[in-house]
Amino acid sequence: MLTSTHKSQNGAALIVSLIILVALTMLSITSMRGSTSELTMAGSLRESGLTFQAAEAGLRTAEALVASSTSSGAYDGTTPSLLGESDADPDYLNNNSWTGASSAAVTLAGISTSPQYIIKFLGEWSQNPLAKVNIGSGYGGQPPGREVSNYRVTSRGTGQTGTSFRTVQSYFGIEY
Repeated sequence: MLTSTHKSQNGAALIVSLIILVALTMLSITSMRGSTSELTMAGSLRESGLTFQAAEAGLRTAEALVASSTSSGAYDGTTPSLLGESDADPDYLNNNSWTGASSAAVTLAGISTSPQYIIKFLGEWSQNPLAKVNIGSGYGGQPPGREVSNYRVTSRGTGQTGTSFRTVQSYFGIEY
């Protein structure tokens, strides 16, 4: 006759296995959350770069427009993108201010819409404050000086999603 010498089991191996399984599950969830956060941050960084590149491209287009103009006469506020010296400054961070603004014809991969720009004529600046009252180069002994037409160029670019915007400004002077 054979006798069995088995001891009764308490289930300790099952409890230890479940604890290890819960610990591994928690580690996996934490790792996935970290990866998701990193992916979101990388997408935001890419979007930020695209909006900046688009805004810079619009700025360069508008500056080229000013550089190719022959006078400041076109900047009289009759179009929403070409503001005169007496026109009120728009709120550049308000979406409604960009309604009707000119779009820059640039080709950038990954942007949802073309960048827009607004140019404001700021007035004339003279190197010599007496240049405007001087009558000829010999009168009064003052050289005539040069006058520079000053402009503020503002551009807004969008990224790939079309929900984020970047606005940049530059000041541009030209002697006609």
